[in-house]
Amino acid sequence: MQLKKLADWLYVLPTLLIITLIFILPLGYTFWVSLQEKALGGAAKFIGLTNYYNILSSQILYVVLTNTLIYSFSAVFFKALIGLGVALLLNQKFPGRGLLRAYSIIPWAAPAYAVAFFFILLYDLKGFFNRILSFFGLPALRYLGPELAMSSVIFVNVWRGWPFFFLGFLSGLQAIPQEIYESAEIDGATRFKKFVYITIPNLKTVFLTVCLLSLMWTMGDFTTIFLLTRGGPLNKTLTAPIAAYLKAFASGANIPEAAALLVLILPIYMVLIYLVIKYAYGRA
Repeated sequence: MQLKKLADWLYVLPTLLIITLIFILPLGYTFWVSLQEKALGGAAKFIGLTNYYNILSSQILYVVLTNTLIYSFSAVFFKALIGLGVALLLNQKFPGRGLLRAYSIIPWAAPAYAVAFFFILLYDLKGFFNRILSFFGLPALRYLGPELAMSSVIFVNVWRGWPFFFLGFLSGLQAIPQEIYESAEIDGATRFKKFVYITIPNLKTVFLTVCLLSLMWTMGDFTTIFLLTRGGPLNKTLTAPIAAYLKAFASGANIPEAAALLVLILPIYMVLIYLVIKYAYGRA
């Protein structure tokens, strides 16, 4: 029995070592840095929880948290909605379906920086979107101004990210046995009832997986927002990755405060992930 337990531990030991090296040790080092006072190139000085007090008293944490939640949950909602709709459409049999499936992946496959620069051109005062408004006699909009900046960066994230949901939902739809739908048709079930009572329950696990993964990725999205707005204007798009970067490397760089900001936000991310799993599976 002891040899069996030792063998079990030997099987999981490589995984534990990897988790320790890539997660636990960096997290511990980040926490240790957050307790320091250190200028770039200077010596570190232990100051305890002062960095945490500075962040909490400056209100920046609440701005960052609000923006991150708005950006992440709004983007994931629309990506899931569009991805499901396209998956249902391209799961049907019609000529050219394979070609449309291939083209649908292009936004997700495109480099993030290329997509961001593409939309910078579209959002310009003389860009394509404002040309359309001008054609209909409407005034030009400042898409990256204070009023529309958050909606504009969410739109870019949705445009680039919905194919991931489409691929996940399409694989889930194709895994559902067609015999179930045929039996439901024999019993007189409508298309809507088949969708509610067959499709949705069978997509539950896939839905949880893609939404959870996308939520984590969207919360950590840096490239899109940084290239479009750099967290501005007026902090309207200042999310956690942007705020940490600016604190660490912008003027008045303060790496320990950036580390403290990330440590403060990390438990909130973990609680959100726990709630997603809890309510998706219906258990604590």
